Amino acid sequence: MSNIMLTSARVRSLVSGCRTEKDVESSLRSHGIRFSYDTTGGYLSIRIPARSGAVRVYRTASRSAPFLVSSVPPVPAYPVPVLHRDY
Repeated sequence: MSNIMLTSARVRSLVSGCRTEKDVESSLRSHGIRFSYDTTGGYLSIRIPARSGAVRVYRTASRSAPFLVSSVPPVPAYPVPVLHRDY
């Protein structure tokens, strides 16, 4: 699947019936969507690259709660100031 048509609403509809992370993984693989696992926030989330930023799929408080799908805006590239010490 192309990243152009991939939105958080589309991913939300794909994972709406999933009960485990393995179900989410198999659903994404069957539709040809690339993904990776991310644990930087201290919990497991599935990160899906899209054209307008990443889409994250994660579970909230309990294992019986449905998966949440949120879009993460891309980080803008700001120029880094370089400090010079001219002695």
